[in-house]
Amino acid sequence: MLDASVISNISCRCVVDRKIHTPTRVIQFLLYFSVFVFVIIGMYGGFLWLIPTLGTLFFTWYFMGEHKVSYEYQLDGTMFRVIRYSGVRQRPKVVQFMELDLTELIIMSEEGTSRLEEAEALTANAQPKRVTYYINAQDVNRPSLVLYAKGYGADAGRYVKAYMNPSAEMVNNMRLICPGKVFPYEI
Repeated sequence: MLDASVISNISCRCVVDRKIHTPTRVIQFLLYFSVFVFVIIGMYGGFLWLIPTLGTLFFTWYFMGEHKVSYEYQLDGTMFRVIRYSGVRQRPKVVQFMELDLTELIIMSEEGTSRLEEAEALTANAQPKRVTYYINAQDVNRPSLVLYAKGYGADAGRYVKAYMNPSAEMVNNMRLICPGKVFPYEI
C-alpha cells in the first residue's frame, strides 16, 4: 500500500471522444442538403426563403452540438472526476457530473467478466437506486471498463456504476491507489 504523500501526488487526465453514430451523420447530411435546397429555391423564390435556410442551418449546428461529446477523466490523488464537454463551439458546454472518492471503490473490471457479478448483485437492489453513467466512447470496437463504487458528493448514499474507457496510464494509477480492486483489459 502506498503512503498518503505518494497518493496525493498522483495526477492524471485523459479525454475520450464519444463516437458519432451513422444515423446521426445521415441526419446531419440531410439537414445540410436541405439548407442547400433552400438556398437554390431562395435564389429564384425570393428573400423569404432565407428564413427556412437560416433556421435549418442553426438547427443543424444545435443538433451536432448535442451529439459531439467528449469526456475528460481527471484523477487527482484519490478523487476521480468526469467532466462532459459538448458542442461545436469555441467554448463548449462544460458539466462536471461525476465525482468519486476511490477509497470507496468496490471494483473496476472489463465489461462482461465474472469479477463483476458480486458487485452487480450488491448494487442492483440497493436503496436508494444506484446511478449508472455511460461515460465511454459508446463504440462497439472499444471495450469498456465497468466501475462500481460508493457515491460521493451529489451521489452520496448511492452506489455508482460507470462504463468508461480510461487510458492505460490512468488504469495503472488507479491500480496503485486501489490494489486488488482494479483489473485492466484482458488480452
